[in-house]
Amino acid sequence: MKLRMTKTLRFWVDAACGHLQRHHPNLTKRQLVAQILLEYERRGDAMRCLDRHGRIVWKASPRFLSMLADAERDAHDDLAEWP
Repeated sequence: MKLRMTKTLRFWVDAACGHLQRHHPNLTKRQLVAQILLEYERRGDAMRCLDRHGRIVWKASPRFLSMLADAERDAHDDLAEWP
């Protein structure tokens, strides 16, 4: 079964997967992605829902999206302070 995710969540899962692959070379990418999604769900960064076809889809939680927006604002503010 394919793990369906929103684009935002896919980006962060792929980044985490690349990091973890170096530490767990014996796991497949699918196993790593499944572990990452479960960890994100446990932390409240991701949630499962059903798409319009009744399939399970993973998406970033509102809390995670808010955290990303805050980080983006902070980065813009930091860049504005440079001479």
